[in-house]
Amino acid sequence: MIEIEKFNPFDIMTFSYDKCFLCGEELDNENCSEEHIYPKWLQRKFNLWNKTIDLLNGTKIQYKDLKIPCCRKCNGILSDMIEMPISEAVDAGFATFIMLDEKTIFQWLNKLAYGMLFKELSLKSDRSDPQSPSIYNEEYLKEHKMQFLFLQSIIYNSVFFNNPWSILIFKINPEQEEKYWAYENPFSKFFAIRLNDIGVIANLMDNGCLKDSFMQFEHMKELFNNDLHPIQFAELCAKLHYKTYLLNKTPYYTIAFHKNYGLQHIISHDISGSVVFSEWNQEEYAYHLEFFLSGWGLKFSDLYLGGNLVMSYLRNEDGSFKNLFNTLKE
Repeated sequence: MIEIEKFNPFDIMTFSYDKCFLCGEELDNENCSEEHIYPKWLQRKFNLWNKTIDLLNGTKIQYKDLKIPCCRKCNGILSDMIEMPISEAVDAGFATFIMLDEKTIFQWLNKLAYGMLFKELSLKSDRSDPQSPSIYNEEYLKEHKMQFLFLQSIIYNSVFFNNPWSILIFKINPEQEEKYWAYENPFSKFFAIRLNDIGVIANLMDNGCLKDSFMQFEHMKELFNNDLHPIQFAELCAKLHYKTYLLNKTPYYTIAFHKNYGLQHIISHDISGSVVFSEWNQEEYAYHLEFFLSGWGLKFSDLYLGGNLVMSYLRNEDGSFKNLFNTLKE
């Protein structure tokens, strides 16, 4: 087994395709494989194979071409430990998915996020200028070093003490609109994804702050008990995306290695306190809402009503949950 301290691409700022992206093993004809960032089972299930995704520099790339270098051993571990349980739970639906260990969901989302980061590291910020700098500067890349260690927890079966993540799972009416949708913000570590009747909203590196904040409010916890319309899930994504934007504390961690067994423990330190989040501003929030509701043709002028008033598809004027399905049938 390779000692973890001998391979961390962020130490030497190299992300080459001749080494396994996960363990650093040199690749050759015998051990070489490829890891689909968005796994083949997901692409088949939601017909993503030939669809395109936008990268940070404006490049469009088909899902089937989103691949990164991987050794056969790590590929097998990822398949058995992460992809298989997630795939089976998505096939079974919401009631099964919510029974998954949050650690498995986190590792899967983090694998998607880190895979996209690895892919984008080979790109320039200006596609027309080969001499332009990379999309990420070196200082920002160093912030992803811990994200990579989180990913390596899969192959070392590391133990997390306190969660470095926030994960919230909601039930979505499966008959409504597109059944797959995903959004990731690599700068804030925010990730949201819809898989049939499953809606997941996460922050991959906030030490649980987003979830703790959400669970403080009964009217927010109530949403776990309702089937959400896709536009309601999108509004919820906007709320939590903006809340992530307001996070003003930097998470920190203690990690423990064993010289023979690699990464053993990851301890996430509590960063809660009286000023974890900056003050909420409804007008600022409305811009986030516009982004997530743009698929319904809604613009800022439709959503921001002045002062502290913002359009909501989640709540009636009296604050009660809006049963949007009954509203649409009337």
